[in-house]
Amino acid sequence: MHKPILFLLFSLLCACGGTATKQAVEQPLSIQNPVIRGEFPDPSVIEVDGTYYACGTSNDWAPIYPVYSSTDLANWEFESYVFMEAPDWTMGSFWAPELFYNDGTFYCYYTARRKDGISCIGVASTTDISKGFTDHGELIEWGSESIDAYVYDQQGQLYITWKAYGLNPDKPIQLLGSKLSSDGLALEGEAFPVVTAEAATWERGGIEGQSIVQHGDYLYLLYSGAACCGGGCDYKVGVARAKQMEGPWEKYTGNPILTDFGDWKCPGHGTPVSTGEGSWYYLYHAYAKEGFPYMGRSALLSPFYWDEKTGWPYFKTVDLMADSDGGVAPISIEDGFSGDQLKGWWRWDLASNDPVALVENGQLQLSGGHKQDTWATALCVVPEKPAYQVVAEMPTDTDHLQGLMLYGTHANMLGAAVKDGRLQVLELRNGAFSPLGASVAVDTDKVALKAQVENGHEVRFSYQTEGGEWQQLPVDGAENGLLKGEFLAFWQWGVKPGLFVEGEGTGSFIRFELAYNGN
Repeated sequence: MHKPILFLLFSLLCACGGTATKQAVEQPLSIQNPVIRGEFPDPSVIEVDGTYYACGTSNDWAPIYPVYSSTDLANWEFESYVFMEAPDWTMGSFWAPELFYNDGTFYCYYTARRKDGISCIGVASTTDISKGFTDHGELIEWGSESIDAYVYDQQGQLYITWKAYGLNPDKPIQLLGSKLSSDGLALEGEAFPVVTAEAATWERGGIEGQSIVQHGDYLYLLYSGAACCGGGCDYKVGVARAKQMEGPWEKYTGNPILTDFGDWKCPGHGTPVSTGEGSWYYLYHAYAKEGFPYMGRSALLSPFYWDEKTGWPYFKTVDLMADSDGGVAPISIEDGFSGDQLKGWWRWDLASNDPVALVENGQLQLSGGHKQDTWATALCVVPEKPAYQVVAEMPTDTDHLQGLMLYGTHANMLGAAVKDGRLQVLELRNGAFSPLGASVAVDTDKVALKAQVENGHEVRFSYQTEGGEWQQLPVDGAENGLLKGEFLAFWQWGVKPGLFVEGEGTGSFIRFELAYNGN
């Protein structure tokens, strides 16, 4: 009868990777995770004049690198994007943006795939983070891959660290370091090794996502190991320490210090931050078990502590388990396409699409070019929970298929569409288009299509004509019209609902709504 109470008492004495003798610190913030829902991998966080700023990975989705702000670390508001358009030297894979602030200037050290396919580290800067960044181009090219930058100021000398050799089968992955110029725009001196991945440990040969903080006489490097992403992920967090950047660095024998817990899987790639009052927190990403692996990685915040005896950091099980889900409420979307600008919640796969979105007279006109062998132009939104419904209203007199879909990649989608007054459920699988049931004729000028989504990838499509009831669209071989989109899963990002128009056509849309089940 009293097992939950006993578990809490036991958890207060235990830690992920820690020891039994701990340093007493003040009560941490009251946190309910996730603090940033939806898709916010690889979060970086800095504090400037009492305001915290966080930035996260975009992958191939534009606009690039969302920035959020907070005054308390627990409640965040969208601020801006680093880039509205991709820098000229890049083609995609916008990963791991690292924010840094120095003498009135914000810097973003970011990973991007160059047009020859090699991932490099670039740098951009701004004096006003709400107005975007100016790109300064490539900073680090290191063989076949250089990703995951982190900048640290040790007594006035800037250093930068990064992951190298991730694509070299003949070399172990390493985190490397170098001195950085005082303006933050150039490497200085020779690069040096920081830590090396071990294949026979929990790291499984992979390390990345590092960040550095000083505590006492040591620099502590928090890093992530094993596989970051997708259905086979087993990401964890470890720590190493040294007395100077050039090392030698010692890995903690109690690693990993952060693993799966409660409602969350594969935690990692975060940044430590202090409130300045003796409390320390780690902002990082993890997958929610609900909807896994069809949802993106959200941002979580957890307190960590310093072992009084050994000096190593640790997380408390009781902190991780408490309020591990249900924090920030998901935000519904209602877009009637008022004004003359596309709203900020719309995203597009910039590696595959070059959309043209014209908002006028209460409608969205969607068209655009394609960068790959892409079947449709698509605009998407990021869902914040795996159970939701989306509704889109549109004209029926169209000469190209247009409608509502779940987007996995440019080659994998499930959707419902209208063309020439007929409705159709469809599938795009590995680039091949297939209708999934008989088409339905409608004789009204407008129609609303609805996708009812469960578990992030299971969907039923229905339609409603003016003044009519919702009717389910027919699907061959699907029980109760339920489509299971396992093939939509992609290792870099979650499945997204949105609007599309086939080929080189122009689609017209009157409204779009997203609402969460139970809200």
